[in-house]
Amino acid sequence: MKTNKETLKSSLDRRLSFLDDVPSCRGQLQYRIAQEEKPVMKKKVSFVVVCTLMIVLLSAAALATGLLLSPRVSAAQAADKALRSVYGITEEMQTFFGREEEMLPDGTVRVTYTGAGDLSDVLGTYTVLVRNGKAEISWSHDGKDTAGGYDAEVWGIDQLKQMMADSLDAKSKQAFISRAKEIAEKHDSTAADESTDDAIENYGEWREAQKTAALNARILSEEEMIRIGKEFIISSYQLNEEQTERMELYTNSFPGDENSWYEMINEKPCFMVEYLLYGKQTVSMLENGESPERSAKDGYYKVYVNVTDGTIEEYEYNSALAGEG
Repeated sequence: MKTNKETLKSSLDRRLSFLDDVPSCRGQLQYRIAQEEKPVMKKKVSFVVVCTLMIVLLSAAALATGLLLSPRVSAAQAADKALRSVYGITEEMQTFFGREEEMLPDGTVRVTYTGAGDLSDVLGTYTVLVRNGKAEISWSHDGKDTAGGYDAEVWGIDQLKQMMADSLDAKSKQAFISRAKEIAEKHDSTAADESTDDAIENYGEWREAQKTAALNARILSEEEMIRIGKEFIISSYQLNEEQTERMELYTNSFPGDENSWYEMINEKPCFMVEYLLYGKQTVSMLENGESPERSAKDGYYKVYVNVTDGTIEEYEYNSALAGEG
């Protein structure tokens, strides 16, 4: 296996960047070397050097295995691949679905893709069982007739392709969403929102506590986690050089909210890395009510990085074609 020397050097520098966070250690080391201290002190310096070399070796070993992925993330990637290869549903089409992962007692990971909001009835649910890296996939509407465009009771890949095209036009988008809602109501499958003000307030307080707990557990620097998240996005979605150059880190947050980008994901403290990928004219065109030209893989990407060890705990790509961008 060939290794890019610059990539290896960059990765090693990144993993050893914590030494820059403790300048006193580096300063003392340089001072002792300059002063040619007693042999006992030289032994201490040697110990530091040995520890540093050990860290380098461990870092090199970590590089050989690549990014750290949680079992849920590994399963989700296998499920994404199965969804695309069996049913033709691409990552961009997943903007019309919500994805969830569940660890089963036997170690199997169940990944489900359910139509979002009013689309849940017509799009149904795709279920993937991932065992030992192998994926078995099924659809709740398997065997049902999807012919007839948006007039069909069940929508499959043909409707999804049309939805992708229609989503670039506000009128067409509202048309298929309204049609999906009509079909859902006919099947009496829409759920009423029973959320109360108290429930919403309690959830808000609980979430703030979770976010603060994630922040307090942080060991890695935010810069380190941002680099990990970006590396995951580029490698997982195979972004080319031109796309990588257009990636823009989203950093908007409310003043004073230090925990803005922190979340507890599956009970793991995480930092959210979010990147936007859009054409240069997209924002101005949207402001003028125009339909922007889209490039492949445009949208926004979220990666949740474990604040203690850099493991990728969850990820999401949204092409924003469902109106959520």
